[in-house]
Amino acid sequence: MSTTHAREIHPAVYAIPFDTVWESVTAALRSEGARLERADDTAGLVHAHGEGGFPSQRWTVEARVGLDSDAQTRVELTVTLLEGLDLGRTARRARRIMARIDQGAGADVGSRLVLRDSATAGLLAALLVGGCGGDTPPLSESDSEPTSPAAPASANPLRTYERAIAFRAADGDSSLAVVWLFEHADIGSGVTRDVRGLLLRGGVWDGFFSAFVTDPPSESPWRLLPTGPLKLVVGTGDRVDRLVYEQEDRLLELELRGSGASWTGRRGGSFSVEDAAVVLGDRAVPGVAVDLSRAWVPDEAPTGDWALLTSGDSIAVVLQAPMRSRDENAWQGWILRGGEESLLPELTVTWTETRAFDEARRDVPIAWSLTGDDGELTGSFELRTADLRAVDAEGPLLPVRGVIDVTGVVRIGEDERRVEGLVYHAQGDPSQRGSSEGGEG
Repeated sequence: MSTTHAREIHPAVYAIPFDTVWESVTAALRSEGARLERADDTAGLVHAHGEGGFPSQRWTVEARVGLDSDAQTRVELTVTLLEGLDLGRTARRARRIMARIDQGAGADVGSRLVLRDSATAGLLAALLVGGCGGDTPPLSESDSEPTSPAAPASANPLRTYERAIAFRAADGDSSLAVVWLFEHADIGSGVTRDVRGLLLRGGVWDGFFSAFVTDPPSESPWRLLPTGPLKLVVGTGDRVDRLVYEQEDRLLELELRGSGASWTGRRGGSFSVEDAAVVLGDRAVPGVAVDLSRAWVPDEAPTGDWALLTSGDSIAVVLQAPMRSRDENAWQGWILRGGEESLLPELTVTWTETRAFDEARRDVPIAWSLTGDDGELTGSFELRTADLRAVDAEGPLLPVRGVIDVTGVVRIGEDERRVEGLVYHAQGDPSQRGSSEGGEG
């Protein structure tokens, strides 16, 4: 489907030198993933274009930078969608670019002379100030310094909350992935938070961040908080818009750009697939992200594995096992293809091959097959590379946590596609002391 949709943002006027604003305009466009076709500072004109995202889009940007009658620097911005579904993304892209221009130019209430629309002003506030209401301080570091991962407290949690945000690049750099894993446990006397950040690049996993901290009791123990070098930009309704990791000379930013689709899983929990980008230095790589939240209490089985499979920038498949067990028929899934969504309430996902993971004294899967009860989705995928770890616990079998990079083929109806993706795999529960849990997978 093709559309033409333009979005103009109210002009911005700055009491800031032209050169500073000009540099921030070109930097903001590059951060958005745009390619500059023309950047003429004499004419004060920038033409740029971009493509990608999920569902796929093709768009252009025109920025005009000049001096007004009062010799103040004025920026006019027009973003035009040339091809693809809009779904509100053109307006969000325009506001995001303008907020980055403000940030790059160092604009504040004294130097920004014309206030734009409230949505852009709100995004700017998140970028510059880091305020989001509630008890979460976004875009600021936690008072607690990250520590090496440790075994959770001996007290069984009252409730455990899981959150995962995983990114997979679209065609062009499909070997790039970023995964953030969060597990919070309400133990009554406080909240433990286990956080991991992983980067897959060139077929090699880099577990670049790991922290286990204990915070005071909280009325919202599920809420994500900044931790050490991990900062958050949080928008309306506590939505996480950006995760920014900055440590010494290393900067990695994951930006969630909205659109896509959202679903509710069996046993509750929320799942969404959306357009996203990873910024490494001054380079933005477009792709697809899944954002999922689940929870369980002590008398329930912990949540199970999940997977994100993508085919270019046109198809995304999300799979989940609501419970951590070897019941192969307990999975469910969703398909987002273009603007169409499909629910797969019952799926069979089978381990077709395993390998010994000696550190945990368990077998872990390295190949899978999947079949939907109605035959709408079938396929298979296998391990390319993995980051697996054994978790400290008592008993002969140690719990396993990890993320696996996979490749394979799926058939959706009559359409067969090559897919690449990520599988989160867990076995065992560290809170169950002394349990062998030999049947879990």
